[in-house]
Amino acid sequence: QGAPRANTGLYSTEKQRSWPGCSAVRMQRGFHHGLLVSTLGALLLAIVGCDRPETPAAEQQAASVAAAVERTQITSGPTTEGFVEFSPDGSRLAFVSDRDGGLKLWTMPMPAGDGEATALTDAQEFLVHPVWSPDGTRLAYVSQDEEEKPTNVWVVSTAGGAPVRLTQDAGTVFDPQWSPDGTTILYTNNVEGARDLWTIPADGGVATQLTTGGTSGGWARWSPDGASIAFISDQSGTQSIWLMPADGGAATALTGDEGTDAQVEWAPDGSRLVFRSNRAGTPDIWVAPVAGGPASHLTSGPANDILPRWSPDGATVAFLSVRDDQTDVWMVSASGGPAIRITDDDTDEEHLRWRPDGTALAFTVSRSRTDLWAVPADGGVPVFLPSDDHEVSSPVVSPEGATVAFLSNRGGTPDIYLRAVDGGALRQLTTNPGGTAAPRWSPDGAQILFESSRGGNTDLWVVSAADGDVRQVTTHQARDVGGAWSPDGRSVAFSSNRDDGVSQIWVIPTEGGTASRLTTQAPASGPRWSPDGRTLLFRSPAGVEALDQIWEVPAEGGAPEPLTEDGYHARMAYAPNGQSIAYQRHDGIGFDLYVMPASGGEGTQLTNGPGDESSPNWSPDGARVAFLADSALQVVSADGGDATRLTELTGDVIDFDWMPDGSALVYSFRVSSVNIWSAQVGARLD
Repeated sequence: QGAPRANTGLYSTEKQRSWPGCSAVRMQRGFHHGLLVSTLGALLLAIVGCDRPETPAAEQQAASVAAAVERTQITSGPTTEGFVEFSPDGSRLAFVSDRDGGLKLWTMPMPAGDGEATALTDAQEFLVHPVWSPDGTRLAYVSQDEEEKPTNVWVVSTAGGAPVRLTQDAGTVFDPQWSPDGTTILYTNNVEGARDLWTIPADGGVATQLTTGGTSGGWARWSPDGASIAFISDQSGTQSIWLMPADGGAATALTGDEGTDAQVEWAPDGSRLVFRSNRAGTPDIWVAPVAGGPASHLTSGPANDILPRWSPDGATVAFLSVRDDQTDVWMVSASGGPAIRITDDDTDEEHLRWRPDGTALAFTVSRSRTDLWAVPADGGVPVFLPSDDHEVSSPVVSPEGATVAFLSNRGGTPDIYLRAVDGGALRQLTTNPGGTAAPRWSPDGAQILFESSRGGNTDLWVVSAADGDVRQVTTHQARDVGGAWSPDGRSVAFSSNRDDGVSQIWVIPTEGGTASRLTTQAPASGPRWSPDGRTLLFRSPAGVEALDQIWEVPAEGGAPEPLTEDGYHARMAYAPNGQSIAYQRHDGIGFDLYVMPASGGEGTQLTNGPGDESSPNWSPDGARVAFLADSALQVVSADGGDATRLTELTGDVIDFDWMPDGSALVYSFRVSSVNIWSAQVGARLD
């Protein structure tokens, strides 16, 4: 959003990219590219064991209690960050962030505020899994030279300098781990689905293959003394924990076929392994002695407990738990007992790490929200319109331009609220447990038309802008949607499947009464009145390919006529003078905007961007058309030419409306962020 970024606080784009992983682990949402939906994405699904329930609704244990924990925000701003790692001495924090556009590996001093973050790499399309060397002088990570090329292990000095590529493998390399003495890096390589463990000297050299047969599931970890490696393998037919000498040799199974085991971590003293398993029926946290013997159950279902982390003293295990469609941080004593909830809010916590002194946990927090903004139609700095602390959407400006109506979920379900364009208190118009959608001002500004299912099915209603009095307009046991006021405010056009189960265009008096059906053909939707109220536009399939075309029908009834013949057409609108129609048309690659005479005929193309241009909306004087493209709000002359971008890509414009004088546009703007936080846990289990 440019200059107003400070007003959006923690929030940035949620649409940019996507961390590798799976729905069960719910790795951070941000960072997307093709590789993740192919090789590496499938690989990481396997190693974390994503065949588990994603969001159990019940609580994990009756004995679990919420803990009031002091939380501190470490990073902020419209960024997406992840893969958090403390340096061995706790003085610095490494993480991956898109704060400069592409993905970079960053470090920052701890505690936060003691200095600026420093980028150690140039921007990458793909960068994951940073891990500190034991002496804290280097970071290993996984990246790739070019998009669609295999990933490899790289090492960079924390003092700066060019990163060094260590591996030259043909497959997909992931999850590097330093040996305790810092001389060797362990990693997993996936070649066409066959996964094996390898090591390579940390200063460069020839890689050594440790396992064969392609049955290693990954998640390989050095023992604290560097003598052994624990890893996940399905070589016995069930995904379980195996141990092998660090210099190679025969591996032995530590856990049997009781269930599917994953996410193994060594205790600091090397005597136990914590891991995740569904051996009791639900994904829980378990501990097994390295010397052999039965595993101990630390948590019990039905929650989805994932990614256990030992405290530095080995007394506590922190983990993430997915329940009620939300991921939070929990802790449990390594000897058993009730689990304690560390975070409890409507955000998702991920990438959990202990501070080396054991006093705090660092993790990432995902947030998103939608706010109202206004931007000058000629370009300029967007202005934040304080409206709510909750999600808002569907802003529509009153005909005289003084008031904005919008939807907010501050009461639990979407309702209509009003605020003055120049500020002031909010006023709630509707209170509807059934939800409210699609508000539209009447031409005289006295009422607002909306959709609601408060009566059991979706109908059209109106609410008085003065006193909030609500009145039902349609009462049929059908789905009535897409309401549009006639220019004189006496009628409402809408789509309904009330006759034969197929959506058609209907008109009903605003004050209620009998609805009149205007169309009888294939499904029809999206009615739009002409400025003189004599005709309506709508969409309906036509032609050999039965693609949606634009049709016109007399408001008093008569035969509909198609205005377009080929291609797929979506939203359309009459120009304010009624002489032209702006619409979006799909050419087989994407949507572009066109303008054609109101009588039909060949359209003139207005836009030809690389993505989709949608939601055409004429300026009040008919000179320009506003639209959405690449999640941004843009305007273009109705005569054609270059479009002007009014908003920047720090978030997504969801919907918008012109100010009646054409000077500005009001829009809802959704922004998301994934930032790093810490929680002071101290002796929470004492």
